[in-house]
Amino acid sequence: MMKSPPIRFLNKLKLREKTLLVLSFTLASLTGVVYFASSTILLGSLKIAEEQSARESLQGVLNVFAKDQEAFTVRYSDWSAWDDTYQFIQDHNDAYLKSNLIPEQLANLKVNLVLFINTRGRTVYGTGFDLKTKHFQPIPAGLPKLFTNQLLLEQAQTKGAMTGILVLPEGPMLITCQPILTSERKGPVRGALIFGRYIDAEAITNLSKITRFPLQIYSLQSSNLPADAAAARSALSAQNPILIHPLTETTLVGYGRVTDLRNQPALLLQVKIPRKLYQEAAKSQQQLMIAIVLLGITFGGITIFLSEQLVLSRLLRLSSGVNSIRISQNLAHRLTGAGQDEISSLTHNINELLETLEQAQGETKSALDQVTQTNGELQTVVEQLQGEIWERQRVEDALRQSEEQLRHQTHSLEQMLSELQQMQMQLVQSEKMSSLGQLVAGIAHEINNPVSFIYGNLEHTKNYVDDLLQILRLYQQEYSTPPPSLQSAIESLDLEFMITDLPKAFTSMKTGAERIQEIVTSLRTFSRLDEATVKVVDIHTSIDSILLLLQSRLTVKGSNSSIQIVKDYGQLPLVECYAGQLNQAFMNILANAIDAIEEASGARQAIAAQSNEASSLKTHNPAGTITIRTRCQNNDKIEIAIRDTGVGLSEAVRSRIFDPFFTTKPVGRGTGLGLSLSYQIIVEQHDGTLACDSTLGQGTTFIIGLPKCLPPNSAV
Repeated sequence: MMKSPPIRFLNKLKLREKTLLVLSFTLASLTGVVYFASSTILLGSLKIAEEQSARESLQGVLNVFAKDQEAFTVRYSDWSAWDDTYQFIQDHNDAYLKSNLIPEQLANLKVNLVLFINTRGRTVYGTGFDLKTKHFQPIPAGLPKLFTNQLLLEQAQTKGAMTGILVLPEGPMLITCQPILTSERKGPVRGALIFGRYIDAEAITNLSKITRFPLQIYSLQSSNLPADAAAARSALSAQNPILIHPLTETTLVGYGRVTDLRNQPALLLQVKIPRKLYQEAAKSQQQLMIAIVLLGITFGGITIFLSEQLVLSRLLRLSSGVNSIRISQNLAHRLTGAGQDEISSLTHNINELLETLEQAQGETKSALDQVTQTNGELQTVVEQLQGEIWERQRVEDALRQSEEQLRHQTHSLEQMLSELQQMQMQLVQSEKMSSLGQLVAGIAHEINNPVSFIYGNLEHTKNYVDDLLQILRLYQQEYSTPPPSLQSAIESLDLEFMITDLPKAFTSMKTGAERIQEIVTSLRTFSRLDEATVKVVDIHTSIDSILLLLQSRLTVKGSNSSIQIVKDYGQLPLVECYAGQLNQAFMNILANAIDAIEEASGARQAIAAQSNEASSLKTHNPAGTITIRTRCQNNDKIEIAIRDTGVGLSEAVRSRIFDPFFTTKPVGRGTGLGLSLSYQIIVEQHDGTLACDSTLGQGTTFIIGLPKCLPPNSAV
């Protein structure tokens, strides 16, 4: 029996070295256990308390940020509720601008944006302002065009201020929008006054001084976030609005989301918090470990000294005496030892053993002479038996050669038969798919031209109608009391219903045209007449196109129930493949799944009919479910699993489903080529895998594995 390297190493050590090794191991184990316990219990509790304290600190920073927004609202409320502003929004007088909206005043207000919007949503006056150079600037280009209209409508309805953050390409900006009222805060509202200030580095620095924490703000829409901030953006959610984790041994980093005007996440706030409590705990743990190590070294030294004096030195003398007997080979020599402990008992037992060995040595010599004589006689018999064995081996070798030749000929015939079946299957399928592909591509092309013309003009027609309806609404506003003849015509035509229903009609026509385009795209994707060579395709698009073509079969014949499709799509890369061939493989597998569910549904209907439950079976649960799951494996392979809830397969049928011309369907419904061709397309042409997992009565699952890139030697 082979011993492991550690056992062989220990066997080479002396007893004194083993004793030292055991004590060292014990000390190291004790130190490790104490360190693990202190880390798990003490530091674990401290980490929880530290994280809770950090969460409270981060929440406090967010509260300060919110209070800063409230102060921003209050600071400019007097401007919107002011008689001068109320008059200016109506008459646009220059005196208001020259006396109030001058660089010194805007610098004192610390704003980068001023907008005056009237009730029609038009900008009466607007300007940007650079607080550093104290010069006027254009309005930020990133300000949404419809933003001011939306704010104005909201303020006109609520007569309240709205303050929040708006993320612009120039940077995040704090915005306050307030309705323009009189100095007594009475209406009617004549518009909205908007002030804005960038949340720049200076603003963040001021906020850091208030909170006494280093702060940093990132835009959630930014594509250049640091790795740590990008990970925090993915981890934060409505259920988990705050994220805390250690950045270094001395610093914790916390992240929180800041919402914009529409209460949507806009900014990512980063706060760095010192880990004072954790550092003190780590220092205490280090001092504890040093004390334990020193105590262990002292205890180990005392133990080694006592072991040397009481045990190891006596064992060394005993080992030297046994070694001298081995060298001299004098079994008459005896060992000496005093005492009544185990070592003395071992010395006595060794002396008795030497006496027994001395007696056995004489008996062994006489027996050795007898064995030598017997060996000579056995040698003669063995030589005779070897001659007979060599003759038998020669005959057996000749028989094995004949058997091997016969097996080789049988294998060659089986291989030729298999190749002939595959060639026949390929010829039949290629001719069928070529004709079908040409027919499908032609139909798709003929349908696509008129549908594209209709779809392309629908949008223009809708825009024309929208413009006409807008003019009609403006006319109704300006001339609210039409002549009696016109009023009678409006009532007879039900004009309000026409205005409401006409956009819906255009939407219905657009939806129908888009549905036809999707069907045409699916037909062209399935035919793939232009993709006889290797192409890079989206597997999900191919599967969706095939499902669209099979849509008519998802309703089970003779039943009101339909087959439910469940898509569990993962993130897949584009796959290099023969698109037309691979589409045919997917079509065959999905069609077999539908056939299996129809067969199971028919069996259930037959059973229900016998118990007078056929009507309830047709109006309740779906006939079956097909689940399609896709996953990426190791970045170079993908897996596609197609599972149905059909009748399932027995083990005898499952072992033969990929054989050419094997089918369980009635005559006229199946050729036995579908799954065999699918296996050849996936395994042989694409260097993939195709496996079947099925239990009779519980459904079937086909698992397809495909490489991301085809090997160089693959060919159709």
